Amino acid sequence: MESLGRLQGEATSAISRLLGYAGPHWRQSERLEPRLLDVRLAATRLKASLHDLAEFGEGALGNAARAQDKGLAAKLRPLVKALRDADKLVWEATAALDALDWAPESLARDTGDESQRTTPQPPDALDQLVACARALTEDVRQTASFIQGNSTLLFKRASTPPGSGEWLEDYDYVNLESRESVARQDADILASLPVELRKSYDALVKEAESAAVINEPKASDGGDLDPDDKQVLAFYAAQTVTHSAHLTHAIDAFLQTVEHNQPPKVFLAHSKFVVLSAHRLVHIGDTVHRNVVRSEVRSSVLNCANQLSEALAQTVQKTKRAAQQFPSVTAVQEMVDSVVDVSHIARDLKMSLVQAAQQV
Repeated sequence: MESLGRLQGEATSAISRLLGYAGPHWRQSERLEPRLLDVRLAATRLKASLHDLAEFGEGALGNAARAQDKGLAAKLRPLVKALRDADKLVWEATAALDALDWAPESLARDTGDESQRTTPQPPDALDQLVACARALTEDVRQTASFIQGNSTLLFKRASTPPGSGEWLEDYDYVNLESRESVARQDADILASLPVELRKSYDALVKEAESAAVINEPKASDGGDLDPDDKQVLAFYAAQTVTHSAHLTHAIDAFLQTVEHNQPPKVFLAHSKFVVLSAHRLVHIGDTVHRNVVRSEVRSSVLNCANQLSEALAQTVQKTKRAAQQFPSVTAVQEMVDSVVDVSHIARDLKMSLVQAAQQV
């Protein structure tokens, strides 16, 4: 249930962040334009977190359908449907906004305009997104509360020996594992690997431990970060180079497991390091976007970070599918292709930050 708590927290936080921008007269040009990138990022986070929560709800609903108490599914189904409907609406609204490239001139509504005062405009995609977010808070709370209250009925552990199903469950929420649990799993994987793969896996474990925390840059003597962004960009460009190297090592080791035709338990464990390394790069991109002044840098980094986040979600989905359908060659190839996409987008993010740091 820690997983559910995390998903609920992420969705609630994303909702609050988006609604925090939607105050009185927030669509006026002078208010909207400086915040538009932040609004876009908040919408992206809402789309991702809501989708993850809806997926969790679908899984719980599947368990409810197999539970002895047949009333569980009947009660949970409308709650999950509400999340699914909202997920679809948010996806459609953000797609429409992306098609407009979130252009301020298309989204601003200046109440000083006489025509807009006399003829109110119909709700657009941004209005629909905010309206959906306002209704979502209660839907999220009710769904999470129901699943939490019936967790012992919905998530009974199977009596069968540990197998790929448990590894898939662990794979979903790797960041919730305790240090001891991670150490045990790493030791188990290491022992099961062919000799030629053990060294690279051990190196991944050590890199992950050393890179667990991304420090923030220290303020300059004046108390604030340099107004020309030099300090922020120099610090995070260096961080990006380091974590990009870790990602490259993780991808190389992951691809070796595929080449050696290793079972799902092994390639899932290796893919965790790909996910963790790429997530750190997304975090860096988000942080730079929030802390630099130059709009072109903010826009470029945000675009790369969003693309990397979306590619990473595809990798997680396709890796799980490859594990479930193993030894399907098609599923494994789709998994490999998705990891290669992550590699290319991560390289774009690194180059964007390095070039920006060199220009300031």
